[in-house]
Amino acid sequence: MNILFKLTIAAAAFSITPALADHTADHCGKSVQADGMRARVKTINEQMDRIEFTEDQAKQRELMDLHMKHMQEGMRELRRRDMPADCRIELMSAMMESMMRHQELQQREGGK
Repeated sequence: MNILFKLTIAAAAFSITPALADHTADHCGKSVQADGMRARVKTINEQMDRIEFTEDQAKQRELMDLHMKHMQEGMRELRRRDMPADCRIELMSAMMESMMRHQELQQREGGK
């Protein structure tokens, strides 16, 4: 029983490791363009975190507008930059995740 418990813990630890790692590192490499896009995606995700934890609705709307502006700029930059397809897909996926969070929050706020 003790071995099964240890195996379960190890499997859980290995399964969350990729979620904590920078998933764009393998596909994007270490170029200036990729680093810039990773920084944009990080900013976008941090903004969404702030939005979700902000209770003041006026401040939240202001942050939502800023987040949307950064999302649009990020998508524009992603189209302009010459990057491998795998890298584009990874970055676009990360931005899409943030967009889904944005839309989910908008729907929740609209339902109140």
